[in-house]
Amino acid sequence: MAIRGTARQRLAETAAEEIYRHGVTASGVDTIAARAGVSKPTLYAHFRSKTELVTAALEHQHAVRRAQVEAYLATVRERDARDRLLGLFDHLADTQTAGGLRGCAFIDAAAELTGDADDAPRAVARDHKHWWRGLLTDLAREAGADDPGALGEELLILIDGALSRVLVERDTTPLTRARHLAGLLIAARTEGRA
Repeated sequence: MAIRGTARQRLAETAAEEIYRHGVTASGVDTIAARAGVSKPTLYAHFRSKTELVTAALEHQHAVRRAQVEAYLATVRERDARDRLLGLFDHLADTQTAGGLRGCAFIDAAAELTGDADDAPRAVARDHKHWWRGLLTDLAREAGADDPGALGEELLILIDGALSRVLVERDTTPLTRARHLAGLLIAARTEGRA
């Protein structure tokens, strides 16, 4: 990892990488501080607790994932909305292959964030999923879906399920299968429209 930005930015970026690779519990603050090139007291000067650090890490992860998806959609903006919706499954398969087949960082983290003190990082995971649902709903609306909100939610369920299976199976085949199911859902909800 290149050392750049402020110590806070480096810590959030490093924590995001460590948490995605090893999980929340297994990612110790000592390792994160060392990889970010700062001392443990510096880490605690920026983040009062590991929970605050995990929250910042997930916020960083959201910004990265959102930028990746938006960059992908910018490259396919000339395609119709149905193709862009299906193309998201291909994009996710590509990013999973490049990222080590780790599934969804937010589902992975949320599975470990079960305590009362974990409300803030869980809220970031929830907000990330709300962003996805909004994006999918907007594309469903463009595609002429009879109920864009329902289609957006259904597609997100497919994406989340497929990404969970990617983590378990260590293979992108579930995203390929989910893409096929998405095509059926999109066809059923846009039949005779747009």
